[in-house]
Amino acid sequence: MNPTNALPLDDIRPIKDAVQVPHDWFWFWILLGTLAIAAGIAYWIWKRRHRVIVPPPPPPIPPHEAALRALQKLRAENLAVEVFYVRLSDIVRRYLEERFQLRAPERTTEEFLRDVSHDGTLTEQHKNLLGAFLTESDLVKFARHRPGEVDRQRAFAAAEKFVEETRPAVC
Repeated sequence: MNPTNALPLDDIRPIKDAVQVPHDWFWFWILLGTLAIAAGIAYWIWKRRHRVIVPPPPPPIPPHEAALRALQKLRAENLAVEVFYVRLSDIVRRYLEERFQLRAPERTTEEFLRDVSHDGTLTEQHKNLLGAFLTESDLVKFARHRPGEVDRQRAFAAAEKFVEETRPAVC
């Protein structure tokens, strides 16, 4: 009854005893994992207690206040006429950009005045005041015009008046 390809029954070997697995490494890894988790929890608690609270940044200075501060600083400095007019023009142009989102600093006076004339942002009085002021500044900066002290004071007063009159209404 034994087929030719079957093994005889007496060829089966007996089962061997179970092999003992060493337990010392098992407990080492359990201890190491527990220590790592405890260290992580201790670090998390330490970070929460020693958290650096960064105060929120101060609110931005409104454009009219920044312009008025810059104008007062300019008044206190004793600058040459060319430098005075360049700085005065820069203050007004920066104010226009920040207050009305008009690209004043990167345009020529003619381009800027043309764009403002089609825009309803400024009143006619302010457009005229601004046009006269920027034209006079360009004469000093580019045509070597030398205004006197009275002209210098008038230009400063015009810039200050423009900023004061176009400041946003207090709510």
